[in-house]
Amino acid sequence: MSSDIHIKLIEEIRRAWEELDADILEPYLSDDLHYYSWWAMADIRSKSSYLAYIVDRFQTYKDNGIHPLVKLGINKKDGEYAVALQLGDDVPTLIRIKEEDGKIKEMWMQPAE
Repeated sequence: MSSDIHIKLIEEIRRAWEELDADILEPYLSDDLHYYSWWAMADIRSKSSYLAYIVDRFQTYKDNGIHPLVKLGINKKDGEYAVALQLGDDVPTLIRIKEEDGKIKEMWMQPAE
């Protein structure tokens, strides 16, 4: 079950993707954030590297008129809150996290199940 802080962090990720604004995420990311994505084959191991990556992705979406469908979701396997994301015809995605000390320590994208 998700804690209040977990839900708050997931909500901020949802808001950042909805607005395509990485500045929303910055205060919630651990300096040693570990981000990985099955689709992008990305394995990023710092807050600064992730912010550079996501700013570029968000800008690409804006430049190409792509606006993702984003909502809060719940992973059926463990009941944890996640961000449900759909980019055009791509496979529906969940963005999941592990938090530590009120910050996002790990974040990953996986196929929605």
